[in-house]
Amino acid sequence: MVVTDAQSLIALIKEFDPSNRDQFESLKKVLEQHPNFHWVRAHYLKAVQALDPESFDKNLSHTAIATFDRELLYEFVETQTQPLKQTESKPSTKDESVVVPEENQKTVKEEIKLQPKEEEQEVNSLQSEPETMRFSEWAGYLKARKAPEKQLKLNDKFELIDSFLSKQAKIIPDKSATNKEDLSEKSWTASDELMTETLAKVFVKQKKYNNALEAYQILGLKYPEKNSFFADQIKEIKRLKKLKQ
Repeated sequence: MVVTDAQSLIALIKEFDPSNRDQFESLKKVLEQHPNFHWVRAHYLKAVQALDPESFDKNLSHTAIATFDRELLYEFVETQTQPLKQTESKPSTKDESVVVPEENQKTVKEEIKLQPKEEEQEVNSLQSEPETMRFSEWAGYLKARKAPEKQLKLNDKFELIDSFLSKQAKIIPDKSATNKEDLSEKSWTASDELMTETLAKVFVKQKKYNNALEAYQILGLKYPEKNSFFADQIKEIKRLKKLKQ
């Protein structure tokens, strides 16, 4: 059967016979033009199994690597291969059964059996992933890693948060502290002094000497430790006041 369009390809798949040499060649030509056609590649693998058993192992590895769903490929290969057994039935004019060579049966059993791998083997499989990796290794890896992977990542995040909360340092107030100085009052006093002195300087610039004198006199009474400084300012203001007159 020659595949020329989608309809002829669908017809070939519906009438698929792994032992049909014409179908084998047709599928091979389709794959040469469309190597990533998974649907065709899976059927071609079955034809290789029946007609070219020597290259079956290689094609199985390539198909397993290229497929988008290895579990689906496993189910397809398993359901297609298990019923195909050699029988001692009488020969007929048309043999409709597909005989799997004895050598290939052994390969299929080794390739398709899903065996849980040891943890160390899974790690090595994940790191290397060679082209010739067995299909059973791919399927085992997929089964072991597919579901738990997301859950493990989520659990790791929760554990990290719990660890942070449990180890977070708590601030404990020091009850032995005895310093009860009212810093707010001290701050207010300093601010009040600054404002009054600034105001006095403004009065001087505005030539409001009486107001400036009054401001410095108040400062002198409130802060006697700075009396000498305020006294000098008062003398200077009086001098300026005389010049103005």
